[in-house]
Amino acid sequence: MLDEFRQIMKEHYGIDKVEPTSNFKTDFGLSSFDFINLICLIEEKYGVELEEEYYKELNTVEDLIIYLKQRVGNV
Repeated sequence: MLDEFRQIMKEHYGIDKVEPTSNFKTDFGLSSFDFINLICLIEEKYGVELEEEYYKELNTVEDLIIYLKQRVGNV
């Protein structure tokens, strides 16, 4: 899943260095709009809807991967 996420970040945001501890705001400089766009890309890729109430808890790549694994299993 991390490799797929790295591919999304490179293709859509031009970000090459993606680590599990990378923070969306401080490390990637994503705006709120960029983050919502990323969520939409993730939802489309994995066929799941992320609940908006959890967005503020998804600060790092690892946070998002753990959340996705809980929602859709090990994809």
